[in-house]
Amino acid sequence: MRPILHPALSRTWRDESTLQVGATPRLALVVGGLSRPERAVVEAMTGEADLAALRELAAEVGLGRSAADHLTELLLAAGAVIDGDRPSTEPGREPRDEPGAGRRQPDRSSAALLARAPAGGGDVLAARSRQRVDVHGAGRVGAQIARLLAAAGVGTVAVLDGQPVRPADVSPGGHPPDAVGAPRRRSLAALLPADAGEEPDGRRPAAPSLAVLAPSGGTGRDEAAELVRQGIPHLLAQVVEVTGVVGPLVLPGRSSCLRCLDLHRTARDPHWPLVLDQALRRPPPEPACDTALAAVVAGLAATQVLACLDGFAPAAVDGTIEVTLPSGLPRRRSWTRHPRCGCGWASREGDAAQWET
Repeated sequence: MRPILHPALSRTWRDESTLQVGATPRLALVVGGLSRPERAVVEAMTGEADLAALRELAAEVGLGRSAADHLTELLLAAGAVIDGDRPSTEPGREPRDEPGAGRRQPDRSSAALLARAPAGGGDVLAARSRQRVDVHGAGRVGAQIARLLAAAGVGTVAVLDGQPVRPADVSPGGHPPDAVGAPRRRSLAALLPADAGEEPDGRRPAAPSLAVLAPSGGTGRDEAAELVRQGIPHLLAQVVEVTGVVGPLVLPGRSSCLRCLDLHRTARDPHWPLVLDQALRRPPPEPACDTALAAVVAGLAATQVLACLDGFAPAAVDGTIEVTLPSGLPRRRSWTRHPRCGCGWASREGDAAQWET
């Protein structure tokens, strides 16, 4: 093992015997009462010395060799130290020197801080590289989501949208102006490899780990119903008038689905099905989709997808995250599974019932 004080965390000596690693409440660690010899051992955790060398240093400065083990274990358990001997790439693949590798380093550091991983986040990005996310709908919101996921290291981002790029779809993080008129899928196929920073290696999982529904026309209900039947986790992300909505993130058979939300809304407003149907059949001729709001929705959606892929509990499970202009302050609304929705019924075989539309 080659201990390294976490390169993504600041290091501050509050006084001669107190070390603070990190600056934010969830990550900051304060270690007090360090003697001068212990301080010397901690300051030697630069990656140049392995654990055996740190033990020798501890002995030289008057500490027992076990002191190096104790300090390393303490800082490693708190996520303040990573192991420089742990591989930072997917097993069987060598680190890359092309620009994409350096561009991904901030993502690797962020993943390491969240997972408190001894490998410094390499394991997390390696796992992402084996995932596939399908993006249904690649308008102003969906295009940005697809590009963010590719840049974050998701191995396969499949865009399911053959509609042409409209002038209204063009945005700084989505389709470029010269893509107008081209199929949305083709426009993004030329951009995603550059966002990922590397050429695709030809491997493509047969089934998606997760799908994103980002309808620029329609409501996404039909696609959501099919994904529930297939048991594929999925997330809705869209802008409606001046409100961006991210969620629910549906874990079929385990969390509330889009139909659950509609049933809850119908209980409060019996006219909701009529409103939804007419809004679908007669959409506004010039729908609103503020550029900045679309970017906020895309960013929030991407964070929810990555949280799910990385094994965390996303906030959009059993809930929606809503952002309304002009304040732009996100709020979360909770949505429980509705007892009348078939997504939560257990069949005789123990499987979730299919969603009838």
